[in-house]
Amino acid sequence: MSHQNKGSLSRRRFLGLSTCALAAAAVGSQVTVLKALAQTGKVGALKTVGERNVFTNCAMCINNCGVIARVRDGVITKLDPNPHFIKSRAMLCARGNAGIKAVYDPDRLKYPLIRVGERGEGKWRRASWDEALDLVAKNMLEIGEKYSRAGMMFASTKGFQEGYFTRLAECYGSPNTLRHPTLCLASLIQGFGATFGTTPTPDVLNSDYIIMSGANRAEGIVTPDTIDLIRGEGGRRKIVYLDPRFTRTAAKADEWYPVKPGGDFAFILAMTHVIVGEELYDKAFVEEKTVGFDKLIPHVQQYSPEWAEPECDIPAADIRRIAREFAAAAPKAVYYPGRRSSFFENDTQMRRAMAILNAIVGNWDVKGGMVPNSSVKLKKNDYLAPWYDDVPERLDKGAVSYLSNSDGSWKFFRDRVIEAKPYPVKGMMVYKQNPVSSVPNRSKTLKMMDQMDFICTIDICMSDTAWYSDVVLPEATYLERRDPAKSTGGILPVVTRREQVVEAMFESKPNLWIMQQIARRLGDEVYESFDFTIEQYDAHQLKGRDDIKEALETRGVYYPSTQPTYGKSVGKKFKTKTGKIEIYSEKYEKKGIDPLPVYTAQEQAPKGKYRLVIGRNAYLTQNTTNNNALLNELIPENSLWLNRTEAVRMGLSDGQMVRVRSSVGEEKLRVEVTEKIRPDTVFMHNGFGILSQIQSNVYGKGGSNTNLMEDRACPISGNFAMHHTFVEILPA
Repeated sequence: MSHQNKGSLSRRRFLGLSTCALAAAAVGSQVTVLKALAQTGKVGALKTVGERNVFTNCAMCINNCGVIARVRDGVITKLDPNPHFIKSRAMLCARGNAGIKAVYDPDRLKYPLIRVGERGEGKWRRASWDEALDLVAKNMLEIGEKYSRAGMMFASTKGFQEGYFTRLAECYGSPNTLRHPTLCLASLIQGFGATFGTTPTPDVLNSDYIIMSGANRAEGIVTPDTIDLIRGEGGRRKIVYLDPRFTRTAAKADEWYPVKPGGDFAFILAMTHVIVGEELYDKAFVEEKTVGFDKLIPHVQQYSPEWAEPECDIPAADIRRIAREFAAAAPKAVYYPGRRSSFFENDTQMRRAMAILNAIVGNWDVKGGMVPNSSVKLKKNDYLAPWYDDVPERLDKGAVSYLSNSDGSWKFFRDRVIEAKPYPVKGMMVYKQNPVSSVPNRSKTLKMMDQMDFICTIDICMSDTAWYSDVVLPEATYLERRDPAKSTGGILPVVTRREQVVEAMFESKPNLWIMQQIARRLGDEVYESFDFTIEQYDAHQLKGRDDIKEALETRGVYYPSTQPTYGKSVGKKFKTKTGKIEIYSEKYEKKGIDPLPVYTAQEQAPKGKYRLVIGRNAYLTQNTTNNNALLNELIPENSLWLNRTEAVRMGLSDGQMVRVRSSVGEEKLRVEVTEKIRPDTVFMHNGFGILSQIQSNVYGKGGSNTNLMEDRACPISGNFAMHHTFVEILPA
């Protein structure tokens, strides 16, 4: 036993330990030391404060599943799923269980840091909060004075306290906010929104026929879809999966097709050709609920299964059969609108085609179909942002056809910062986002940051972006702070609230506190919008909703109903200009965009090169959990998936180090020889090959795919074309 305690926690032990043993292994004496240091500055015994169970929500990924934190003597000993939280089906994944390590991580940021060396050199000095915040506000005010308030950019990602960060941007006076959607789902939102006026949710649990393109739900976990995909109704369920890789979802599917990257667009159009040509569509639904179907009929005649076969590498006979089966199963049939599908420059049009295919089989707002989201409205915390004269519009305004004013487009915004056109942006505030490791073409991101006069990052760890910052501020982890009530829409809308589980360790602070302190230093006009406590904010949100308050206190979650209600949209207009599902988009036509999805073939891999694709797994959330000790043991580094035939041709063996080179960068990592990927395609996980030396578990491991990926984007939504890049493989 003593020998095991000295070593690392093996996967077998991690999965096999009982609750009490797991708590001891995951927390252990190191946590006592960390906690004691945080409280007193000295190592010593902790005062016994008894046992508590606290309702909260996970923040290890976007799902925010319900959690019960078990606390003993002021230390978290275990995280369990909240059985009342329907969205996660009373389960907690590996990442959720490993959330305990986010708190008790020796590598976490412990106090404010100010850079003393060159950017990226890794030389810092510890600072007090007052000194660090004074420096942040001083630079923000100087940049605003010299370049206008638009001279500061604010980059953030989804979270319960993100709203306070974007509020600071607005009250400071900058229009330049950059959020995460153009790195993942902007084209999905645009494509489905242009068709339905909203982005519906597939009723996976009750669907009889599901087609997925690359949405690897068995590994890229989205609750409840991941669980419902496996739990769905008995023998009637059929899953057809398209992906260049044989993933765990492929293993669970009834049929898997190693589709040519980008070929799923052709597959969808060919399915539509069959359903329209053979009159398998829902005639009554199409007549009553859609506009433009008459124009779709001649448009899809060119996209036959025989035409599509070489474009997607799926036999024409199979396409025809699948189309017929899909239509026969409708309306309890869905083409799943996953976030990771084609990811090419025509991504919005591909998703438009996907939306249209769903529409014509009449699967709207029915059990097993595509269901519009319901929501629980909470009272808004209104505020009056100061007005500033002579502040220009967003830097990337007009860069794409449909630019989100709050999200922007990372590709085009970064380009314009580098060009300093139409005006310079010289300051960068970052909250939770890590553009150095998440935005394609890392060298361009670093070039953009080189041009900044000042960069401040707020995070719980020393990310690559923090590593290149001037000031780094430590945020309290999600288990160390209280967050406001949050309403999440869906088939079953939900209200949750994150309670503080333990005291914040070291000198870390909640983001609200950090925003308030910066706002105070920016002036009274800015601070007026932040003059409240989290309790006051929360009380206003839930004013008059004692039912929600009681549910949050007694069950940790509020549902207006525990059973989905279908048909809520019956008799109501769609949120489109015509009030119907727009198969033919007149608004696109007016902007010079193809009003019906037009296929554009993707360039094929040149001789000696391979298409690089990305994807998710069940342990890593982009690049945020790779250094987590419990998860890092499961995936300590990434590798390059390469088809066995190609490996033999090049004389490469499994585990051999190789150099992977693209037009924009080069990385070194191990090759994983496998038959689970197309011969013309390679794959690598995200979040490795990092630059930050303070993330000790992952630094020096694997390669960075963002350093290899070229920066092309969809001209309609601004979404990055994540699968455009070709790479060559060379011996290390």
